[in-house]
Amino acid sequence: MKVISTFSGCGGSSTGYKQAGCEVVAAVEWDDHAVQCYRLNHPTTQVFHGDIHKVTGEMLLNATGLDIGELDILDGSPPCQGFSTAGKRVLDDPRNSLFKQQLRLIDEIRPKHIVIENVAGMVKGQMKTVAAEVIVSLKERGYRVAAGVLEAQYFGVGQRRPRVFFIGSRIGQPSLPRATSAPVPAGVALSGVEPDELLWPASPSAKLFCQEAQPGEDGADVLRRLGRKEGWFSVKMLHPGQPSQTLTKQDRGCGSFFHWNRRHLSIREALVLTGFPPTYILPGAFSDRWARIGNSVAPPMSREIVRQVIGSIHV
Repeated sequence: MKVISTFSGCGGSSTGYKQAGCEVVAAVEWDDHAVQCYRLNHPTTQVFHGDIHKVTGEMLLNATGLDIGELDILDGSPPCQGFSTAGKRVLDDPRNSLFKQQLRLIDEIRPKHIVIENVAGMVKGQMKTVAAEVIVSLKERGYRVAAGVLEAQYFGVGQRRPRVFFIGSRIGQPSLPRATSAPVPAGVALSGVEPDELLWPASPSAKLFCQEAQPGEDGADVLRRLGRKEGWFSVKMLHPGQPSQTLTKQDRGCGSFFHWNRRHLSIREALVLTGFPPTYILPGAFSDRWARIGNSVAPPMSREIVRQVIGSIHV
């Protein structure tokens, strides 16, 4: 099956599609560092580096040798900041309008199947209206739609990473994939994984947190115990017997996620906890590499969508 990935980031969903046997024939991404990472790991995929507003369906079809209606899967993960529960979740956030660009490409390409992914905050509170708009828009275009929140920890990933998926098909009845595993503890996921770098807490506050925190706690837990009202609320220490907390884009300079051995979580460990192969190549500064992981779709989730949903529909 042939796939075009938009808002492709460093290639999380593309990795999953390839693991399921698909051919990712084109990708669209504007971030310079994300494109660099994508090309290093997916050298055979044609990458359109730039603003999606300037990319047309005709351009993508011509580059891949496909005609309208021939593409198997159009995948997209538009920027999620406007939907994230970590942000203000403003309904008219201009970043949410990028969904309209995805809909434009659907009209121009007419793929057989559509996969749209975003943060779980998109189906909470006032943002439910945006999720409803996505579903209605796909149905108006002749697609049957299945939508819901999937948790990476139930797909062999050692991380609690809820994401909402919209799966559309104009040739069958889609459904969400079933869980493939029990929750995976971080200690199990990282068993045998050597960190690519050992980063020990350097600042006084980080040293204090690592000294006082127990595995599974966050900064707020430690502050309460110390009787303090100000400090590091967003830092977390992983517990080897539990899935990791959701790895977010923000890293506070050198990582706000700590290993239970009281050091910073390494990039390689973060990759594995998100379902990437440990050999995945991410060049550049720590903060840039961390941001690529924090923005990624966990590859096993895309893999299972193909295997259990789209792969079961007669094409």
